[in-house]
Amino acid sequence: MDDSGQNRGQSLRQQIETSLGHGLALGKQLLAEATHRARTLEEDLRARREVDVEGMVAGLRARLSDQLSLEPLPLDSDLAEKRAALGLGSIRTQAFRTDKLRKIVLSHVAVPTVLEGLALTLLPQTDLDAPCFASDLMALPWRISVNADVYGQDWQTREALKSARTTFFRLGSGPGPAWSAKLGSAHGLHAKLRPRQVEEGFAALSQGLAAYLSELADAPPGRSQTPQEQFFWAFHQNGPRTRAPLRKLFGEDWVERYSRLLFE
Repeated sequence: MDDSGQNRGQSLRQQIETSLGHGLALGKQLLAEATHRARTLEEDLRARREVDVEGMVAGLRARLSDQLSLEPLPLDSDLAEKRAALGLGSIRTQAFRTDKLRKIVLSHVAVPTVLEGLALTLLPQTDLDAPCFASDLMALPWRISVNADVYGQDWQTREALKSARTTFFRLGSGPGPAWSAKLGSAHGLHAKLRPRQVEEGFAALSQGLAAYLSELADAPPGRSQTPQEQFFWAFHQNGPRTRAPLRKLFGEDWVERYSRLLFE
C-alpha cells in the first residue's frame, strides 16, 4: 500500500475513533440527564406524598386565633363539610368574623390522588378603607400552585403586602389571572412550584397573610362596599365555581353556595 493509501486509512480510523468518542460522550451525557430526571421525579413524588395540607390549615387557624378575636360564623352543615359521592373527595370549611373583618373563610379541599389544598379569604368590614385578601395553595399531582394577593381599589392595594414582595419574587411569582388584574395589587404571590418547594410556598403565603393583618390593624375608616362587590363578582364568575371537577364532584348548586360563602 502506498503512502497515500496508508494516510487515507489512518484518517478513516481517526474519524471512526472520533465519532465513537463523541457517541460515548453523548451517551454518558444522556444517561446522566435521564438519571437526574428520574431522581428529580422520585424526589417530587415523595415530596408530594408528604404534603401536609391539614397541618397547614391548622397552622393558619392558629395564626388567626393568636392575632384576632375570632367569632365563629354559623354555617349550613353541608358547607361546613361536604363529601363527594363514593368517597371521591371532601371540602371542610370554617368561617369567622372579627371587629375589622366581616368574614374569614378557611377551607381544606381534599380529592385523593388529584388535588389537596387550602383556600383562605378575608373580607374587611365595609366601613374600612381596606382591600380583600384571597389566597390558596393547591397540591396537584406534579406541581404546587400558590397564590396570595389583595383586591380592591388602586390606593388600597398599591402598597399592600410590600414587606412580602422580596419573598414572592424569589419564588418566581408572576402576574395573576387576567380577569383579576384590575382589582389585584400587581405584586402579589402567584407561583407554580415543584412539590418539594411546598414549605416555601406555604411560608410565603403565611408571610402575605401576616403583612395583610398588619396593614389591616391600621386601616382608616372609609367605604369599601363597591370594591368588595367587584371582588365578589370577579371571583364568582371566574373562580372555583367555574371549575368542572368541583361541579361534577359536589354539584352545581353546592358550588354556587360555596363560592358565595368564600367571596360575597
